[in-house]
Amino acid sequence: MGEKTLRGKNQKISVSGRIKSENTYYLHIADRYRAAGFLLLILFVVFAAVMLVKFGSSVTYDNLVYLARDFKGAMGTSTETISSVSFTSQENMTFSFFRDGAAVAGSGEGTLYGPSGEEVFSYSESFPTPVLTSSDKYLLAYSPGGKYYSLYNSVTRLFSKETGGEIIAADVGDSGAYVTVTRVAPGKYDVEIFGDDLNRIMTVHKDKHVTDVAISPDGKTVAIASAVEGNVDFSSEIYVVEAGKEEPVARLNYPSSLPFAVDFTSAGVLFAAFDDRIVFYDSSMEIGSSTDFESLAPACYGVSEGGVTVACRENVLGTRTRVFSFDTAGNLIYNETVSSRVTEVAAPRDPAACAGFVKTGEEIIKLALSGNNLSERYSGDVFRIIDVGDGLLVCTGSRIYKLFSEEVSP
Repeated sequence: MGEKTLRGKNQKISVSGRIKSENTYYLHIADRYRAAGFLLLILFVVFAAVMLVKFGSSVTYDNLVYLARDFKGAMGTSTETISSVSFTSQENMTFSFFRDGAAVAGSGEGTLYGPSGEEVFSYSESFPTPVLTSSDKYLLAYSPGGKYYSLYNSVTRLFSKETGGEIIAADVGDSGAYVTVTRVAPGKYDVEIFGDDLNRIMTVHKDKHVTDVAISPDGKTVAIASAVEGNVDFSSEIYVVEAGKEEPVARLNYPSSLPFAVDFTSAGVLFAAFDDRIVFYDSSMEIGSSTDFESLAPACYGVSEGGVTVACRENVLGTRTRVFSFDTAGNLIYNETVSSRVTEVAAPRDPAACAGFVKTGEEIIKLALSGNNLSERYSGDVFRIIDVGDGLLVCTGSRIYKLFSEEVSP
């Protein structure tokens, strides 16, 4: 018998000769991706160089800190709002709700507290009688009659700037655009409009007594309220201009009326409050609605993302107060009398939940649309009340606490 031989055992089988090691189609695809990668890298370098040359002065340590620390906040809105914080009392205290926290300013210092009550930043500021105005993006602080203002984001002070005249008023929009009014000479005013890149767009010169200014949430429209002196009495002018355009959108005149406030609701609706009425305008600057104060003297007013509330005295002693409340479209939702002297109001954050809040000498009243008002007593010298949705912030000289909330008591 012949001997059997096992072939192929422990031998390598090569298939290189049977299958090609390269596929030209996928090689072409890879070459294209590689070229696109190099092109994007070159474009990025060019873009970075151009941005550094053009905006190099804006690349600061504080802005880099903002980018790093506020990135999480930019990804979504916190459901928590500040409920309690204590601080050192100052002269001429003022407050503002900002980024779910609270901004506190006095004659010598400005501080921002976060939603949990933690101190975010604190700066020494020379604002004898500070005013705070805030939006979704920035917080602006100034002192009427002063020549300096400061702009903050949710992490730091971006800058302080000196103006050419005495600051009369200022406002900041949700887009980041803002506007300032300065008196540069007796009877002469400069209204400076800045875009969301913080650069000045234009200046409007006014020779009337400017009483207030407002910028729309999108930063595109500015309204200027002025008192015009006549031979017998004063009249009002509401001057509306689009940022970057010289010709005004509207110039509205009201004889025998004095304007004390002009502002935009969160829906972008412009309103002007006079000593005898409040007027809401539509997109064409025509009167959308108007409510007469019925010869009552306005005492105080408040604006929130939910609407506008105005309190008017019904008698000389102020023991009775008529309260008017409007939603963001200018619809009158409340017109009732409170049998007390009202010294502070808070416009409603949600006009479907209530018509706002008023502070009297002993208590704070939550105005119910149904007429069944609620009230709670407060403690301390209250400077401001702010409806934050899940309760009412009560701001005193040394602390902030929340009322009308089950979670926190004073």
